[in-house]
Amino acid sequence: MDTSQYLEIFIDETKEHLQSLNEQLLILEKEPDNADTINEIFRAAHSLKGMAGTMGYKRMQRLTHDTENVFSEIRNGKMRVSANLIDTLFQSLDALEEYLENIQQTADEGTDDHEPIIKQLNDILASGTGEAPKAEPASKEEKKEAKAAESGGDGALASKFKNIKLQEYEINAMQEAEKKNMGVYGVTVYVQESCILKAARAFLVFKALEEIGEIIVSDPTVQDIEDEKFELDFSLYLISQEDADKVKTVVKDVSEIEDAVVEKIESFGSQKAESEEKEEKPEEKEEKPKTAAPSAPAPAAAQAVPAKQPTPAKQTAKPVVNRTVRVDLEKLDALMNQVSELIIAKNGLVSISSNESSDVSVQGLHDQIEYLERITTNLHESVMKVRMVPIESVVSRFPRMIRDLSKKLDKKMELYMTGEDTELDRTVVDEIGDPLMHLLRNSADHGLESNEVRRQRGKEAVGTIFLNAYQEGNNVVIEVGDDGNGIDVESVKAKGIERGIITQEQAETISDKDAVGLLFMPSFSMAKKISDISGRGVGLDVVKSKIEALGGDVEVKTKLGEGTTFIVRLPLTLAIIQALMVELGGEKYAISLGSIQTIEDISVADIKYVQAKEVIHIRGTVIPIIRLDKILDIEPREKQSDNLTVVIVKKGDQLAGLVVDNLIGQQEIVIKSLGKYIDNSKIISGATILGDGEVALILDANVLF
Repeated sequence: MDTSQYLEIFIDETKEHLQSLNEQLLILEKEPDNADTINEIFRAAHSLKGMAGTMGYKRMQRLTHDTENVFSEIRNGKMRVSANLIDTLFQSLDALEEYLENIQQTADEGTDDHEPIIKQLNDILASGTGEAPKAEPASKEEKKEAKAAESGGDGALASKFKNIKLQEYEINAMQEAEKKNMGVYGVTVYVQESCILKAARAFLVFKALEEIGEIIVSDPTVQDIEDEKFELDFSLYLISQEDADKVKTVVKDVSEIEDAVVEKIESFGSQKAESEEKEEKPEEKEEKPKTAAPSAPAPAAAQAVPAKQPTPAKQTAKPVVNRTVRVDLEKLDALMNQVSELIIAKNGLVSISSNESSDVSVQGLHDQIEYLERITTNLHESVMKVRMVPIESVVSRFPRMIRDLSKKLDKKMELYMTGEDTELDRTVVDEIGDPLMHLLRNSADHGLESNEVRRQRGKEAVGTIFLNAYQEGNNVVIEVGDDGNGIDVESVKAKGIERGIITQEQAETISDKDAVGLLFMPSFSMAKKISDISGRGVGLDVVKSKIEALGGDVEVKTKLGEGTTFIVRLPLTLAIIQALMVELGGEKYAISLGSIQTIEDISVADIKYVQAKEVIHIRGTVIPIIRLDKILDIEPREKQSDNLTVVIVKKGDQLAGLVVDNLIGQQEIVIKSLGKYIDNSKIISGATILGDGEVALILDANVLF
């Protein structure tokens, strides 16, 4: 069966289960006796095993099966949670994530069996229960002999269908088939010992047999087979026009089936007599549940089990792009309601256009345009809500990362997070993970002092790293910081001089804030030695460029000896924004309202100079001004006015004044990416199409700083 149609669902759900396992294992490490956590881990592992088996990912299925076995023993109180076990479980979790990554890239799990991890799990299982692993027969012949001995055979597999107690109507059905010259067979199917999803294999056997005949009854019952309440074999009666060899071939064609015994039944007289004789014995009068002819039992975890292993995809296969968003039904209902309102507005405009009375048309047109404007605003909000997802999906992996760094760096540290339910546009969430990870690793490696230094300074033994997220207007703010050493500004200046980024004279006059800004220069690293954690000069410059590419900005607050906080601001959405339209020369530009502080009318005489740069003094604040016409290479106006229109923009706590020719007004604009056509100017973040069809470029105020 083709399972490719289920691949995206599998990837989505596997991600959720792995995230849950990560969170629960961190809790289990601190609370080894937490029964709820143990049960939750067992359920997640069981679900993962079923899903992997259904999709035909054998290696993934085997690893989760062994993990499930360990937690089954813990649940039953036969084993205790140890530090060694937690480490092994985290290793198996990493292996599962590796499988998932391969599946996303190539739709195939790869070839790594992760035998060392599986051996560790089985060793823990063996030592924890006091039992050595069962010795398996050396050969298939020995296995067959062992099974034959169990079933009372003489060296060959025995058929167990005779143990099935037949009901009157079942015997009648088989007698009718015999009259029509159809074959009636007793079939016993043996599943391989290595098979993990027995119910799935049984389902495929039933499905294959129903294509060549009709199954009358089975032992165990269909329900028990679905619930995996059987050992390694099950029996059934089958009516078919095919011969016994064909029936056996059909069964053995199903993967993971060891063997099948098929016997043709010639007469039902003795069967009936035997059945009646059994009925007369009171001690055996337990009535077996009536089992209707099963319509291919479908185990819950095996609705789409492939009969054969899928052919491994080539390495050049197209990666599985996972771009889904799970949406609450209420949000979709609101969206649908807005669309229906839009249709009503369209019908109103059509009605006006066909009305002959011009006076009515003009008045009605104004009303309809207002109505349409209201609907489109609401529609925009509804679509935004649909695209919004909590940042929890990104930050949930960070506690595990900090745990691993704590061991690797030999520093005691704890991560505290708030605001995980803060929502951001899906496109922003997808991109923000790496920058935040860089900042957290930076805090762990550079920010926090060693255990010895913390003791000397009288600080808490366990260092604190925090990640706080919250909404602020049209932005989401994410703060990442620590209570460590803080940034030594003098050391940064010295490093800047050493690298030739600044001169000795500049170092003496540069402000502390500008000195800290040097950390964001390409290849600038304060690490004393290169490790796999940091020190390769790839870090804060990548963070800054990534965040600015998302329309956001990052600033730093630090105090030597007390700690450092990185403040990341991101726009809620990248699709539609409220903007101020301005005019420069004969061209129109848009500036996002989110970055505008005020608009001022300034006299040319009020412009002062500081270090040969133009500034203005407004309400006790000195603000540098930026002549946009010079930056954008626009012909200045022939007649210079005595007054200037200045748009004051902000980036964090910095302010700057943009000099424009005219203000057009506020407008809701749709951002269109310029793609690869123009990639040489970061000042232009995109473009929009105005109502008259004209194109206006969007200015990125952050880059202008």
